[in-house]
Amino acid sequence: MTAYASITWHDVSRWSHTWILVLKYPLAFASAWIGLYLQRWRKQRAEATAQSWPMVDGRISYGSVKPIPKTKRFLATLDYTYFIGDYRFGKYIHEFQNKEDAEQFVKTMRDKHVPIRYNPTDPEKSVLEESSVQQHILLAPRFG
Repeated sequence: MTAYASITWHDVSRWSHTWILVLKYPLAFASAWIGLYLQRWRKQRAEATAQSWPMVDGRISYGSVKPIPKTKRFLATLDYTYFIGDYRFGKYIHEFQNKEDAEQFVKTMRDKHVPIRYNPTDPEKSVLEESSVQQHILLAPRFG
């Protein structure tokens, strides 16, 4: 006689919490990294598109730092203003591996005048290029 291993619904329900844990954390980790990748890709695409746009002088008006959920990284967000008929606003986001570097970056960039590229057909769309930011913090060796 051959013995068959039978799995009952009781066995499945008893082990379901283990399967949830086995799938939950890797999926959360993967989704966080996919989100970071998409953010980097959008930033690079926006900068490439803006290469033909005209430039105007802008100023960094505010900065903040917040953690990226489910990772050990931090996002530094710079808010900038520029004038084309009216004052307009934009954001620049950069990620860092630790909070201290992100806070130092925000502190260094606050109130700096920076060149802003804007879309001539829609001046509300603007880009602060990473190369412009790097010029202002060239002496800060820990820029991520």
